[in-house]
Amino acid sequence: MKASRKIRTLTAGAAASLVLGVGATLLTAGPAAAAGCGATLNPKTSGAEAFWEVKCVGTQRVGIAGWVKDTDNDGQCARVKATFPDGTTYYSPQACPKGTKVNFSSGWRSGALVDAYLYEFDV
Repeated sequence: MKASRKIRTLTAGAAASLVLGVGATLLTAGPAAAAGCGATLNPKTSGAEAFWEVKCVGTQRVGIAGWVKDTDNDGQCARVKATFPDGTTYYSPQACPKGTKVNFSSGWRSGALVDAYLYEFDV
């Protein structure tokens, strides 16, 4: 029988969630905390880390830019997911295998807040 895989998530508000899946990849996350202009976040899980800054143009345009890194040889990749007030969702490029670090920039979206979190997933 195949062993369970651990999926780790971390919201921008630093609330961690651990979900165990048996024979399937499950990904759930608690609600991400909205971060505003100028906020910087540096979340970590047991197999990944990231850094991003929330950047704004006035009060009408928002984006995030930073990096994501895979820090564990666990067969999983790391990624940042961001949801914007205009309803769009951005996924950073995936970082894997262990030691891979990729930069990302979401581009500009309408609004002044963003919900973002770091997560790992099976490849």
